[in-house]
Amino acid sequence: MTAEPVTLLGSEQHLMTSRQNGRTYRITVSLPLGYDAPAGEDWPFHSTPEKWPVVYVLDGNWYSGLVTEIIRPMAWCGSTTDAIVVGIGYPEGDDPIESFRVSFTRRDHDLTPVRDDAVTRSMEQAHKRPVPNGDAGGFHKFIEDELIPFVERSYRADPSNRILLGHSYGGLFALFGMLETPGLFQTLIVGSPTLSYGERYAFRQEEAFAETHRALPVRVFLFVGELEESMDDQTMTDTLRLAAILQGRGYEGFSLVKHIFPDQNHCEVAAAGFQAGLKFALRR
Repeated sequence: MTAEPVTLLGSEQHLMTSRQNGRTYRITVSLPLGYDAPAGEDWPFHSTPEKWPVVYVLDGNWYSGLVTEIIRPMAWCGSTTDAIVVGIGYPEGDDPIESFRVSFTRRDHDLTPVRDDAVTRSMEQAHKRPVPNGDAGGFHKFIEDELIPFVERSYRADPSNRILLGHSYGGLFALFGMLETPGLFQTLIVGSPTLSYGERYAFRQEEAFAETHRALPVRVFLFVGELEESMDDQTMTDTLRLAAILQGRGYEGFSLVKHIFPDQNHCEVAAAGFQAGLKFALRR
């Protein structure tokens, strides 16, 4: 019997080299199964929109398939809509261990807002390769100026319903982008953000933002696991602290829902949080 590679139904990929930072990304696009449904098609493809919400997934190598297969069956019962899923990741080879290391180390450069030399040294020692960090600004410009325009030119994407989803460093990046360009995404799904990074840079960024802004037009679903709290890990405390600060500012146009998932650690909570966040973001 001949083995064939497994593919995700209704999906394609593009390699994009950014004009902004010169780095190459693997962009996966998963279309709703009813994307090209003819008029009069039966359930569950009987009421398809002219344009679709788009969920942009950070750490796409790990999470874009998961997110796609959460959204599709959830939409069949009608309380949420299907969506275009855009995974933002890195090129992969045939060696799964090496492909994991590439994505695991490259994300440091893209998802962190400032350089942290101690993190660089630790990652380089662990993975035996250069691991630069601190270029979230360049990565954000790639998404804003190159990726989003490409998606909205190429697909029936609704520019008024952009959703960004990220966990861990991805959650940190989503919050960075929220304050960098308010309104670029209408909804954020933010899980277990690494708020300790860069001597708690995110808190300083938000404080500076609050001095000059009264409005923050975005909906946020913020989640964390109950087990993300120990002598060495204050992720839950930091997440709840940031939620309280944001809600206390009274930003115009801002809303936030927070959720603590019981009996979930940092790695386990992503799947549960994504499902709840996607229900929040895609509710009809």
